[in-house]
Amino acid sequence: MDVLVSTDLRRRIRLLQWLVGSVVYIGAGLLMYSGIADGWMHASDLAAWSVFVAVSHLAAYFALRSGWSERLADPALTQWQIATGVIAVDWGYLICGPMRTVALFPLLLIFAFGAFSLHWRRILALTAFAVLTLALTVAAREAGMVQRQWPQFESLPIDRGNFLMVLVLLPALSFIAARLSVLRSTLHRQKRALAQALAEVQRLATCDELTGLPNRRSMMERLAQAQADMRDGGAGFCVAVIDLDDFKQVNDRLGHAQGDELLRAFAREASGLLRGSDQLGRWGGEEFLLLLHGVEPGDARRVVERLQQQAATVDAATGPLRFSAGLARYRPGENVLDTVARADQAMYAAKRAGRNAVRIDPSATLVSEALASISDSER
Repeated sequence: MDVLVSTDLRRRIRLLQWLVGSVVYIGAGLLMYSGIADGWMHASDLAAWSVFVAVSHLAAYFALRSGWSERLADPALTQWQIATGVIAVDWGYLICGPMRTVALFPLLLIFAFGAFSLHWRRILALTAFAVLTLALTVAAREAGMVQRQWPQFESLPIDRGNFLMVLVLLPALSFIAARLSVLRSTLHRQKRALAQALAEVQRLATCDELTGLPNRRSMMERLAQAQADMRDGGAGFCVAVIDLDDFKQVNDRLGHAQGDELLRAFAREASGLLRGSDQLGRWGGEEFLLLLHGVEPGDARRVVERLQQQAATVDAATGPLRFSAGLARYRPGENVLDTVARADQAMYAAKRAGRNAVRIDPSATLVSEALASISDSER
């Protein structure tokens, strides 16, 4: 089945529909073949009809199976298959003699396929095509093109009744197919809208709406991922807690709108200086958390000091933007929240030292020095 109808999901659905059509064509061909022995079908007529059906149907198969049809506006070739199916029905009506009424029944199945992929306007256009071609087929019969084949069975009332039956049923069937097409399009639009809504909910759940940075929840997930990566042999990491200095004064003197703009300005300036692997998020209020991968505390400090220099270029209306920061290196095996707590304590130490300063958690410095000492002794 994989060879016959592909493993690609969309292509597989289209080819399975083609396969259903093939079964119907084969069944119709066998029924017509039985009519040769019963005297209402000529072998030469059936051979010509079979060649037309085989060529048109196999052409559709190769276009679908190869993927060539996917460059078209109608990748399932639904219009082509319906149009050739209508022609096959009309041709069958011409050559089936006394059984020609039965030849019209496949029209019902043919138009049911259109409901799955065609726009309702195309369905109506194909309906008009089917009615017109059947009218021409009946006219051809009555004009004497085929009466001489079955003179004992020719009857204008039968043809007239068949045409009127199709004229009533086919538009009704097409109307139902068009309604299904509209419902299908509506469901697709609703599905897209739902997907967009879910994406927006996901964005709001992980993104700080004011600054556009990852929010606290998202940063917690990234800290947990960094911890898991380190357990699996990945590089260590440092965290920095950054708190904007004198932010309350900005809100009190200039209003919360100016405070919000200050937060956005810091987020823009800081994001532009970071490496692709580093992650800055809003931790809460005027506090930010910076996750630095694969660095030691000394290197992390230099990164944060560059941020301080860049932030000082931002006009906060009350003077240059300043912040205090605390740094801590993650210790293997500890809870990442403990790492953040140590960075937070270092940040408060920077506040007590006069603000606009960067402090490293003392234990992180001791650990780093111990590791360096071990490395030197090994050398």
